[in-house]
Amino acid sequence: MNEILLTIAALVVVIIVVSTVVRFVKDHITTHTVWDYQTGLHYRYGRFIENLEAGRHRFWGAGHSVIVLDNRIAELVVQGQELITADSATVKLTAVAQWKIADPKYYTDASDNPNQALYTRVQLALRKVVTGLELDEVMEQKAAFGETLLGLVKESARVELGIEVLTVEIRDVMLAGEVKNAFSSVLLAKKEAQAKQERARGEAAALRTMANAARAFENNPELFRLRYLETLKEASAGYGNQLIIGVPDELMALVKKE
Repeated sequence: MNEILLTIAALVVVIIVVSTVVRFVKDHITTHTVWDYQTGLHYRYGRFIENLEAGRHRFWGAGHSVIVLDNRIAELVVQGQELITADSATVKLTAVAQWKIADPKYYTDASDNPNQALYTRVQLALRKVVTGLELDEVMEQKAAFGETLLGLVKESARVELGIEVLTVEIRDVMLAGEVKNAFSSVLLAKKEAQAKQERARGEAAALRTMANAARAFENNPELFRLRYLETLKEASAGYGNQLIIGVPDELMALVKKE
C-alpha cells in the first residue's frame, strides 16, 4: 500500500515538475515568423539587435520584440490637391506615387509616420510644379510631370525616410465649372482656327494645282484636247447620245487650234 502511495506521489511530483518546466520555457521563449516579402527588425529591451530574414525565429529570455515590415511595392494616392496656376486658375490634381522600403531600420527610426511624410513631399512637389505654369501649360504638359515630380521627391525620400520612390504620376486634372467652360471655349476656338488654316492650305494647294494645269494645257494644246475628250466621255455616261456642256471661249480656242 505504501509503495503504491509513494509511486503515486512520485508521479504527481514528476507531473508538477514537467508542467513547471514547460510553463517556464513558454514564458521565456518567443517565436516570430517572417514571410518572404517581409523584413523583421529584432529588438531587445528597446535596443536594435538585427534584421531578420524570412523564416521562423525563436528567442530565449524576456524583452524580445520584432517589428515586421512589408517589402512589396506600395501605392500612395495624393487626392484632389487644389492649386492655383500662374494665371490664377484653380485646378485640382490627383497624383499617384509607387514606392517601397529601401532601409527598414531607417524607415522606422526617421519618422513616426513615414507614409504621411512621403505624402507631404509629393504634395509640396505638386505645388512647386504647377504654381509656376499657366493653365494651358498644365493641361498640355501634365503627362510629362511625372519625371519632374520624381526628381523633386526621390532623393529626400531616400535620404530622410529610407523610402525608394519608383514613380510619381498625375492621375487626374479637374477644373472648376467656370474654368472648365472657359478652357473648353478656348480649346474649341483653337481647333476651329486650326481647321480654317487647314482648309486655306488645301484651297491654296488646289489653286496651285489648277494654275500648273492651266500652264501645262496652254503650252501643250494636244494635252488639253485629250483631256477635253476624256472629260466629255466621262460626263456623257448615263446621258444617252446628247450632252450639252459649256466651255469658255479661251479654252475652245485651244480645242479648235490646229
